[in-house]
Amino acid sequence: MTTRITSLALVAALLLGSGGVAAQEPPAAAGPIDQYQVDFKRKNLGRYLGIPQPQVEQLIQIDQKYTALKRQKEMEAKTALEQFKQLMNQPQPPEAEVQRILNHMMQKRQEKLMLEQQQFEEQKAVLPSAVQQGRYLLFLMGLHRQIAQEAQKLKSAPPATFRPPPAGSAQPVGR
Repeated sequence: MTTRITSLALVAALLLGSGGVAAQEPPAAAGPIDQYQVDFKRKNLGRYLGIPQPQVEQLIQIDQKYTALKRQKEMEAKTALEQFKQLMNQPQPPEAEVQRILNHMMQKRQEKLMLEQQQFEEQKAVLPSAVQQGRYLLFLMGLHRQIAQEAQKLKSAPPATFRPPPAGSAQPVGR
């Protein structure tokens, strides 16, 4: 029992740690959110950082490239976590298998961190000034906060209901 709790605590720390799976938006919800972010960056980033539009486009391309790669690592880690949960539900999970899955999950987290480092290095090449890099970081933090607030508003909004038009108000369809 103690081993199970310790293992679960380790997994939670791995996944919730700096930029882990749970700290990211779910991949299924990424399409419209990604498009909103791209549009928002395209419209506001150049003015905010004082850079020309071609640099903005470079930053967007870098972000899109690494977002897809990081999501892949997140999905692989999520799959490993599901395997881990199933394994840990056994009365006597095999030690070697637990260790194998834990190592696999740590490897996926490390791969994601390496991708984040590579992305940062590419962004630094586009934004050579430390002040621009700092402003870009603040811009991204504000954008993520704004998206989280919008999501919270949508979550707390009452569900939309469909109300059919009153009887007899329908217009005939001409053929």
